[in-house]
Amino acid sequence: MALYFLLPRSESLTTPMVAFLAVTLWALCAWALDTMNETAVGIVLPVLYVLFCGISQKVVYAPWLSEVPIIVIGGFTLGKIMQETGLSRRIALGCVKATGGSFAGALVGMTIGAVIVAPLVPSIMGKAAIFCAIAVSLCDSLDFKPKSREATAILLATCLAVASTKLAYLTGAGDLVMGMGLADAAMGTNTSWMEYAKYNFPPAIAYTALSLGIVLLVLRSSTSDTALRDVVQTKYAELGATTEEQKRALALLCLTLVLLSTDSLHHISAGIVLVLITGISFLPGVSLMTGKRLSSINFAPIFFIMGCMAIGSTGSSLKVTNWLVNQVLPVFQGSGAITASLSSYFMGVTAHFLLTPLAATSTLTTPLIELGIKLGLDPKLLYFSFQYGLDNLILPYEYALYLYFFSTGYICLKDLVLVMAIRIIVAAAFVACIAVPYWRIIS
Repeated sequence: MALYFLLPRSESLTTPMVAFLAVTLWALCAWALDTMNETAVGIVLPVLYVLFCGISQKVVYAPWLSEVPIIVIGGFTLGKIMQETGLSRRIALGCVKATGGSFAGALVGMTIGAVIVAPLVPSIMGKAAIFCAIAVSLCDSLDFKPKSREATAILLATCLAVASTKLAYLTGAGDLVMGMGLADAAMGTNTSWMEYAKYNFPPAIAYTALSLGIVLLVLRSSTSDTALRDVVQTKYAELGATTEEQKRALALLCLTLVLLSTDSLHHISAGIVLVLITGISFLPGVSLMTGKRLSSINFAPIFFIMGCMAIGSTGSSLKVTNWLVNQVLPVFQGSGAITASLSSYFMGVTAHFLLTPLAATSTLTTPLIELGIKLGLDPKLLYFSFQYGLDNLILPYEYALYLYFFSTGYICLKDLVLVMAIRIIVAAAFVACIAVPYWRIIS
């Protein structure tokens, strides 16, 4: 409320725009300080825009007509199938077993498992639940004490694998789906699943390998390779033979990947593909999804996501994004592609201290895109760099994913801070020297 009365009105900053900034700041504070359930804030936010900003329901609820909600619904359903059938655990443990001849090999295996599962489970916390359980089980079986160097390395490397691999795919996480939707709306484009992968799969995989390398260098271990190999073999043997249900689930997921990766040929969007796959999962003979399983899926995050997207649609309609761009433009003026991209990267790193990735993406994506357009740069460079910034933090409270892994009690905070601080610097160099040149080549 204070912001509403303190900000001066002008021709470029009207009363509805000030009201929008005040309401949005309230939402961001509620998310950052956890004073109100994040889903509840997402539900009420569009209504507050209608009441106080003089904007129509058609504008604030426009994101519901985009592809984002059906991608989230389809993705959550696929994630539930993988969890209920045990396929995700089998994939993760199978990858660890395949590379489990050493401590480093086990971490590589966990990372490969994350690469495979990432596009099929867009819930970042869903993937966290799968891989965190395996990592903790590995530590207990090898008698790695909580907060020891080995336990920290296993849990942190697994966490970074889940976080880093999401950047490779449009369906890697809900915030990426939402952010690309906002970016496309601002650019007047329609980025397909395969086009996004073309831009982001190669650099994201290199970035994931880089993250793993930092953990292995900083947190070296002298654990017995033989003991590790025996534990992994035992855990995988406990899974038993692949069930018929898991075989059906694997076939369905392979079909999903084929359809997603060939969208340029059949022109069926990612959202439609995921909803069609969801429908197929109910068919007799497939029977991977039932009414009981469907009712157990937590669809509440969709209201949070769409509430966040209302920030972008309302801000664009009120021209607040233009005002924000004009405020920031002098800072970026004269910047080349690399300097502007690095500025966007550090904007993402800084935003993490106060905002969740979803909130930061919903608030800053459209202004960044418009800023890129005004600078005469490819705006995707700024958006992708910003997402890499959002993937980097110092303290676990900044992102629920890291907090989830840290809450197990197996990660030493001192080691986590050291690894993440090094990663922020290395990732900045990666964005400037590898990612941006690659994006410019394929643009």
